[in-house]
Amino acid sequence: MLRHHTTVRSLAATTGLTAFFAMAGQAGAWTLEEAAAPYKGVTIRTIGEALPPLEAMKKLAPEFEKRTGITVEIEMYEASEASSKVMLDLNSKRGRYDFILQQNRQLGKFVTNGHVEPIEQFMTSAELRDPAFKPEEQLYQGLWKEISWYGGKAYGFPFTALTMYLWYRSDLLGDSTEKEGFKAKYGYDLGPAQDWKQYRDIAEWFTRPDQRLYGTALQGKRHEALWYEWLNFLYSFGGDMLETKSGSECGPVIVNSPQAIAATEYYKGLMAFSPPDTLNYFWDDVMALMQQGTVAELIMWNDATYAVAVDENASTVVGKMGFDIVPQGEGGKVAQVEGWTYLVPTASKNKEAAYLFIQWMMEYNQQLNQHLNGGASARPDVYASEEVQKLPYAKASMASNEVAKPKPTIPLSGEMTDILVRELSSYLADEKSAKEALDQSAKEISEALGSCAPMKYPVE
Repeated sequence: MLRHHTTVRSLAATTGLTAFFAMAGQAGAWTLEEAAAPYKGVTIRTIGEALPPLEAMKKLAPEFEKRTGITVEIEMYEASEASSKVMLDLNSKRGRYDFILQQNRQLGKFVTNGHVEPIEQFMTSAELRDPAFKPEEQLYQGLWKEISWYGGKAYGFPFTALTMYLWYRSDLLGDSTEKEGFKAKYGYDLGPAQDWKQYRDIAEWFTRPDQRLYGTALQGKRHEALWYEWLNFLYSFGGDMLETKSGSECGPVIVNSPQAIAATEYYKGLMAFSPPDTLNYFWDDVMALMQQGTVAELIMWNDATYAVAVDENASTVVGKMGFDIVPQGEGGKVAQVEGWTYLVPTASKNKEAAYLFIQWMMEYNQQLNQHLNGGASARPDVYASEEVQKLPYAKASMASNEVAKPKPTIPLSGEMTDILVRELSSYLADEKSAKEALDQSAKEISEALGSCAPMKYPVE
């Protein structure tokens, strides 16, 4: 049970959350040690994806434990397995996890089912809220509201603010012999792909199976990684799944538009320049291929960049990589918004202690440390830091954040993804045409969402 002063509750109710933050910032001294004193000896448990951001959090946790006497246990799994374990815990109401790290597109389902707590109750607690933490000023507002808000209400804070962008081998693209040969064949200078024609040409040029080198690598496995990768092409070609302005809105289904069909056909065409097993790959596989120096270019997540560009123990191409925004198509320069967000389950047995840790992790020092070790902060001051600006992928991350596009977070967003993964897989396997696969997707998505989502491009 949260401990509130009546005056605090009244102030928050009458002034609104934003005004309360400003007024509370003028309050007396607040310390983490004092706030955590009632919870000393408590163990809080969380779960998330086994990638550098979570590994960085695990390294930071002992400092919090030392200051508070609260123990932090962190479970790390592959993304799909982490989601499955969370759903099992939420549905059973066992309360194994005191806070969770989950993809933002799950938020609508969690909120609708009453699985997670709004954070206002913590942020308006004089005992829990650090007056120095001002998310309305210290976070990218667009990223925070897409990743951690639903229906106009905040449910958490971004653990990672993710986009996908172009990875390429700068050593290959900068080689004088390669540049000369490429220009002789294609008629223009070799450089990082700015549009999809260039991307295809570069992929074709560097496809040399006899040298164990491929132009690109698709994440073609029947897995959600396929859907995520395909979205980059869909959005940049000017397509979308639903005709909406926000991830929490429902609207007309447009996933079978002419732009979507063109994007999907182009996407499949890149299989010719990918390794033979590309239909068995998901994100871990293509990241490993780049780490091994087997691929010239691909589209990949910003939070995985550290493992390729910085970690010399894992990557053979450190110092040989370049990064840029996703190539431009008819839809312009577009990147997708995705994020893992801190959430407190309603069944959590230690909500207050969990919130204190989350709030502590959102502080500048922890955010900077996590970002430098493979994270993706939602704090502009972290991106502006001298340390981050030195990273080879800093500019690509910032540029992608500025043109990031939201994806559905409505309760049935998971079902939409499952439908598209199945149908895209059938197209890549030559079982259907792109139009047939997307028409079927549009029909099923419209039926699942109901009257709020009519098909804008009816199936013939």
